[in-house]
Amino acid sequence: MTGLSVFARGGYATVYRATQESVGREVAVKVENRTLETDRDRRRFLREARAAGRMSSHPHVVDLFDAGVTELGHPYLIMELCDGSYAERMKDTPLTAAEARDVGFKIADALADAHALGVLHRDVKPANILFSRFGEPALADFGLAILAEWRDESMTLDTLTPAYAPPETFRQSPPAAAADVYALCATLYALMRGRPPRWRDDQAPSLLSLVDMFNEQVPDLPGCPENLMAVLRAGMANEEADRPSAIELRDLLIGLRLEPVPQVVVPPLGSPPVEPVYTSKAPPPPPPPDRILGSPFMAGEEQDAEQTVQHAVEAPWLGGGPPPVGPPADGVILDTPQRPPGARKFLLIVAAVALLVVALVGAGIAYNLNAGAGPDPTRSPSAPPTSAQSQAAGAVACPPAVTKLARCSPTVECFDADKRAVPCAGAHTWEEFAYGDLAKGSQVKTARDSPVDEVCSLKTLLLVDLRAANLKVDVLLPTPADQQAGPTVFRCLAGNPPSTFTGQQLRVSRTSPAPSGAGRRS
Repeated sequence: MTGLSVFARGGYATVYRATQESVGREVAVKVENRTLETDRDRRRFLREARAAGRMSSHPHVVDLFDAGVTELGHPYLIMELCDGSYAERMKDTPLTAAEARDVGFKIADALADAHALGVLHRDVKPANILFSRFGEPALADFGLAILAEWRDESMTLDTLTPAYAPPETFRQSPPAAAADVYALCATLYALMRGRPPRWRDDQAPSLLSLVDMFNEQVPDLPGCPENLMAVLRAGMANEEADRPSAIELRDLLIGLRLEPVPQVVVPPLGSPPVEPVYTSKAPPPPPPPDRILGSPFMAGEEQDAEQTVQHAVEAPWLGGGPPPVGPPADGVILDTPQRPPGARKFLLIVAAVALLVVALVGAGIAYNLNAGAGPDPTRSPSAPPTSAQSQAAGAVACPPAVTKLARCSPTVECFDADKRAVPCAGAHTWEEFAYGDLAKGSQVKTARDSPVDEVCSLKTLLLVDLRAANLKVDVLLPTPADQQAGPTVFRCLAGNPPSTFTGQQLRVSRTSPAPSGAGRRS
């Protein structure tokens, strides 16, 4: 390694530009400011680095070539040298909606791949999304939980503003995949606005005021289409269970058909910097790795005797396969069979093309075929039908990503503020976007009971109609007597009480036509 020169310096690490003489390429050498004090920490760092190396074969993850520890105990990473970060881009010219969408689905795909391998990122932000030499976005600092924990411990008013962190971070909840989704959506919002969500234009908030801001709705962005704002708001939902998974976020973004829109105005000169906001005297950078200890990263290190434990990633997982697993509480990364990089990249390309076709077809069905669907103003919906009645009435499949427990109707039913059925042509408070079956003898009492909580979620609502992100979700449950007599159904309602609607608001999304001659569910 020759030609070491400082490329960038931050509060946590110093990045050097260098030349890897063995292959004649320029690389970035990132050296952490802190040191690994114990052999256990060093083994753990190298184990996590190997897991991160497996992910670097993804086209939108920065390539990791090597990792190790310097003589003075500073962990280092040798990575692909990129041309800059989106943190620099957003200071100059914020992204258009179409650009943000493209960056979003590519990074979401990288996160989905990582979550499936049992690895969390924990620090998604504009500064960690880099420009590759080919102009593509690539996610850096992947999967190094031990480094993220260091940074969590130093999260103070003087050293860090977690501008892209979800509410549960402030409650010291265990890291989960849903936090990565929140951070990515907050990042995409910032890339279009030029500053993080909810931040005032004239000041940088304190850490305490940031916590209070979670009670505020994420404001609209000038020039940003409603459907993109709806996806971002869903990803930044305060409740983890209401956020889409990374793979769902990817599919939602791919399905957006965006028209060219004006660029968001760049914040005027003199505005508070984007990041970092809270400054303190940074520790002196570690010395450049004049002599790097022999790296076990490339050759492979003998597995230590510490036992690894499997933990589930705390995020919804829709689809036919088993759920992914997340890192254990101590950050140990699970040993996962390595896929050949060439095969993975080929499969990713094929999958991306297939997903794009499916998503566009699905979007056409949801937004074109059903745009004119409307209720029958002459009918008066009645009490929840039985399961048998709903099947006979021509219930249709919901959009593919919706939980299989949900059913969607070919028409929308409407309700007043007291959840009494009323014609959709008149004033009403609620509209049904999905429903689910309850077996005879069920004892569902609240909206948080299973399976109601899974079916009647903001995530389901957005998959049915992306424009509905600003609406609230409620549930119409059958009475205990109806449940005992069953089978029966519960209804998922969307509205914005006390406001009322006149005429149907939701677009019915379905994947197949209703059977010919089917009767009404009521």
